[in-house]
This record gives sequence, C-alpha cells and structure tokens, in this order.
Amino acid sequence: MLNENAQPAQPAAQPAGAKAEIKYGVYAQPGNWAGKTVADVRNQFSKLWNIPADAAAYVGKDRLEDNQVIQPGQAVEFHRRAGEKG
Repeated sequence: MLNENAQPAQPAAQPAGAKAEIKYGVYAQPGNWAGKTVADVRNQFSKLWNIPADAAAYVGKDRLEDNQVIQPGQAVEFHRRAGEKG
C-alpha cells in the first residue's frame, strides 16, 4: 500500500562540529572543520602554517575550489605546484 503523504527522503543533516582533517606539509590538524569552506580553513591556517595564497586544496586527487564545503571524514590537503620554492 502506497502512502500518499510520504515525503521524499532528505539528505542527512551534518552533525554540528563534524570531524575532518586539514594538512599542509608537515602539519596536520584534525578537528571540527566539516561544514566550513576551503577558504575559511585557508584563512584560519594561512599565517600559522604559512600556507601561500596560491596553494591548491585537494581531497585525494580531486582539487577543491575555495567555495567548496568540507565534508565529514575528508582529509583536505593544501599543496603548491611541484618545483616551486617558498
């Protein structure tokens, strides 16, 4: 029997303070980064870890844009292009 009042399934809401990990070089910081944008995290760690403005953010081999939201369980790594000093 079909329920005529059934609602389509909604995606599960992200729990507040969901864990993700941020990495740059020798630095790694697990924490409540899920739900924040790549730009938010870059701004928070740029001076502390000396992350250059042109460093790209990746999850695995996938490059992230600055406006992308970090998902729970992701390990976001900032990298400079190979062969660049700084």
